Amino acid sequence: MQKIMLGLPAYNEEKNIGLLINCANKEAKILAEDYGFSLEIVPLDDCSTDETKNLMIKKKAEYGNVIPIFHDKNKNLGGGMNTLINYFLKNYEPGDILIIMDADNSHDPKYMKNLIEKLNEGFDIAIASRYQQGSKTYGVPKFRLFMTFCAKIYYMIVLNIKDIRDYTCGYRAYKYEILKSADDTYKGDIIENTSFACMMELIYKLYKIGAKIGEIPFVLRYDKKKGESSMNIKNTTKTSLITALKLRFNK
Repeated sequence: MQKIMLGLPAYNEEKNIGLLINCANKEAKILAEDYGFSLEIVPLDDCSTDETKNLMIKKKAEYGNVIPIFHDKNKNLGGGMNTLINYFLKNYEPGDILIIMDADNSHDPKYMKNLIEKLNEGFDIAIASRYQQGSKTYGVPKFRLFMTFCAKIYYMIVLNIKDIRDYTCGYRAYKYEILKSADDTYKGDIIENTSFACMMELIYKLYKIGAKIGEIPFVLRYDKKKGESSMNIKNTTKTSLITALKLRFNK
């Protein structure tokens, strides 16, 4: 049976990570019986200062399919993504799938099957998009929604990936083959940006090597997140705008 590796990059998510792992494992049966994939959950602790690491260890003891990995220093989201991608390429094989989602409970694991269905249509990458018909967002302040919408328009103009509306949502599924091709092309860590802009960098670099990318609608439940966000909106926005220009014009 082919495998799905569910990667969960986490920093100070003690209020969320255990619940998310429980929820993800509820999807394991349907993924195996209806789609032919066994589920392995790989939570990554980015040197948290709370009980996130210990909770991951407890979940490993509780479930047979939880394989936590730990950074010895904080590397931010970009470093965490590189760690998960490199782990996936080393320990999995062609035909397997890497799914990444946020570890704060805002991404519902029930959409994993929809991402798989999108890949089965012939796509290399499937994005859970906030901007498809049927998508909804709960719990995000209006100002942040406005900023996110403006950023979406900016990315669509600057990066101009056909049929892609959501460049930054981290909830995605990747086929092994496209990540292996990127690893061969970029020779080492695919991602250079350590901030939240790394998701935009990753999708653009995969697009540049020929990835076929599709989107599915989903409901973002930011209202289910417990604890404070680690994202600095002002710094993230500035970094993302600059990163998009650098990617587009190779500077």
